[in-house]
Amino acid sequence: MSAVEISNIRKSYGATVALSDINISIPSGSFFTLLGPSGCGKTTLLRTIAGFHQQDSGSIAIADQRIENVPAHKRNVGMVFQDYAVFPHISVADNIAFGLKQRKVSRSDIERRVADILDVVQLKAYAQRMPHELSGGQQQRVGLARALVINPQVLLMDEPLSNLDAKLRVDLRRELRAIQQSMNITTIYVTHDQEEALAMSDFVCVMYGGVIQQAAAPWEVYNSPANRFVASFVGANNFMALSVEGAQAAIAGTAVVLPQLTGAATGKPLVAAVRPEFISVNAAAGDDLIRLPVKIRQVSFTGREMAVAAVLASGEEIEAITKPTPDIIALHPNDDATFAFAASSVQLFEDGVTGARVL
Repeated sequence: MSAVEISNIRKSYGATVALSDINISIPSGSFFTLLGPSGCGKTTLLRTIAGFHQQDSGSIAIADQRIENVPAHKRNVGMVFQDYAVFPHISVADNIAFGLKQRKVSRSDIERRVADILDVVQLKAYAQRMPHELSGGQQQRVGLARALVINPQVLLMDEPLSNLDAKLRVDLRRELRAIQQSMNITTIYVTHDQEEALAMSDFVCVMYGGVIQQAAAPWEVYNSPANRFVASFVGANNFMALSVEGAQAAIAGTAVVLPQLTGAATGKPLVAAVRPEFISVNAAAGDDLIRLPVKIRQVSFTGREMAVAAVLASGEEIEAITKPTPDIIALHPNDDATFAFAASSVQLFEDGVTGARVL
């Protein structure tokens, strides 16, 4: 399998910069996800790698071979699209064989390779079915099989699960990951779904405004976000204005002690962030916790947990995720309560959409 090196890629549409000096090194055999909101540049980057878009500058290499000026049909990459891109007038087997026929592979080799890949994607019993006889998930697996059967050096996937219902997406993402690992194929995957990215990937590359904000293992991206955008986009988070005067700090008018603040105050406005799962509601007194008075706005039961939304004295909204206990279920809008969390769970960021983490 092949490593991918992307160096200084830049792409503009008139005055709009879609990709700004993109540098990525993707290890061979890894599952690398491009994650970000609509318009962040992730699909533009994927299609540039595929050869559907031409970059303004920069280079792309697969297995040490530069391909940025190679036509798309000669790049030996497989592409799986959001809309399945299955030919409706031919059978599943013929859909999968299409790319091999274009490459003038022998009939016997086509039959063998199609049979093998049908087995991999668990569609052997559907070989002679027509696409309209398949479910959405099965059609997407046909698209995957067609991309894989040509033995590409790199597999590119552009939001392939976004048209499926929630449960099928979870089931199919497990299948996709298992197939990718069994074939050890280098995969670049585009999604705006952060849960999907965290669950499937070896590496997550978070993009915003055509710029890479952070590229690291899922655990690191979630627990050590490089800046405020990453902290807000990957997982839920609570951001609260932090006032600092000398060694004293306060959140929503409540004095707090943050050991990590030492040396972090740069004179710039700072915000404190804490994940909802780190917040306790009406925790027992005596624990060494930061405690903030709140007014309950809404309590939502989601099955395994409760989402408790509240408002701080400053008017800022804050949410806790906690176990569904009788005390929590009994809370009502406008009830007074206390949200508590450990100082060690607080991360500090410079203010602004992409404000840097300062500890």
